Amino acid sequence: MVLGLCLRTAPALLFGAVALVAADEYFTGDGTSYTLSQVSSGNCNFMSAGTSASTNYVALNQEQWDNLGNCGRCIEVSCVDDQCTAKNKTAVVQVLDRCPECKSGDLDLSPTVYKEITGLDPNRLKVRWRFVDCPDVGNVQVCLKEGSNANWIAIQPTNAAVGVTSVTVDGAATTMLEGAYYYVQSSASADLSAVKVSITSVGGDVIDGTYALTAGKCVDTEKQFGGGSTSQSSPATTAPKPAATTATPTATTATPSATEPTQTQTGSSASGGGVYSSSQNQDTSASNSTDTSTPDTTTATPEATTATPEATPATPESTPAAPESTPSTPQATTATPEATTASPTTDSPVQTGDTSKCRVRGRRHRN
Repeated sequence: MVLGLCLRTAPALLFGAVALVAADEYFTGDGTSYTLSQVSSGNCNFMSAGTSASTNYVALNQEQWDNLGNCGRCIEVSCVDDQCTAKNKTAVVQVLDRCPECKSGDLDLSPTVYKEITGLDPNRLKVRWRFVDCPDVGNVQVCLKEGSNANWIAIQPTNAAVGVTSVTVDGAATTMLEGAYYYVQSSASADLSAVKVSITSVGGDVIDGTYALTAGKCVDTEKQFGGGSTSQSSPATTAPKPAATTATPTATTATPSATEPTQTQTGSSASGGGVYSSSQNQDTSASNSTDTSTPDTTTATPEATTATPEATPATPESTPAAPESTPSTPQATTATPEATTASPTTDSPVQTGDTSKCRVRGRRHRN
C-alpha cells in the first residue's frame, strides 16, 4: 500500500552513493555465456524483475560490479568480433549476477542473447557495450527482504529504468547488505505500516514515498525515473479560463467606428508551447469557442444604442455608415478575447514481477 509519494530531483548524490559510470560510455571485452536458473538466483538476489530479465540477463565482471551498485542496470551489447555471423545485432540485458573471474569489460551473457548477437554457439568473442535505460519495466517497486522487522529493515528497489545510487529509510542512511542487493537500516525502530523510503537514481532524480511494507513482498511506488506515463501530471488544469476578459467589450461599444480596425489574429501564437503545442492549441480553440459565444450576450447593448442616431439625426448624415456598422461591432470586439486567450499557454510537466525466495545461489560452470 502506497501512503504517499513524490518525484523530485536531488541537487547532489546522497551519502553512501556508489560511483557509477556514465550511460554513454562504451566498453569492450570478452563475451561468454552461462545459464541462470531463475532471476533470484543471481548475486543481486532480485525479488522482482521485468519479464524479459528471465531470458535477457548478464553477469557483470568483478571490477565493474561495483559492490552490487550496478545491480538492475540495463546494458546494450553487440558483437564486434570478426567471427560473429550476426552483423550489427544489438540486445539489451539486465544485470542480475556477478562474474568473479571476468576482467574489466567482460560480460557473461544469457544463451539467448549470446546467440542473438553473435549468430554462434557459446564461445569467447569480443563484445562492445554500454549502460542504457531499461525498456518497458513499469514502475519502481520497493521490496522488503524476508526476515526484516521493525529493528532491521532491508529494502530492495527493483524495476528501476536507471541505476540507483542510494536509499534512505525514515530519513536515515542505509548500508549495502554484504552479498545481496539490499539497503539495510537498523539504527532505529520503524513502523512497517508507514515506512518513509527515498530512492536516488544515477541521474539525481529522487522517488520519495511512505509505504506499508511486508517482509517477502514488494510494493508499487507508482513512479518511474525519467518520467514514465504514471509520473506525468495532468495538463487539464494548465489552461486558465479567460472568461474575466470578455466583460471588457461592453465598454467599447460606445465607439464602434474606432474599434473596427483593432482586430488582431492570434491563431498561430498558441503553438509556442513546445512539444505540447498540439494539446495547447486544442485547449485554446476550445476557449475561443466559448469566448465568441460570450459577446453574443452583449449584442443587446448595440441595439440599445441604435436609438441614439434617431435622437441626433445630423450625426448619421455625417457618418452614414455608423448606424449600419454598430450591429457588427460585437463581431469586431470578439477578436479582442481571442487575443487575450493566447496568453495562458503553460507547458505541461514532463513526466512488477514474481516474488521469489531471497536466496543467493552460487555461480555455476560457464563455457
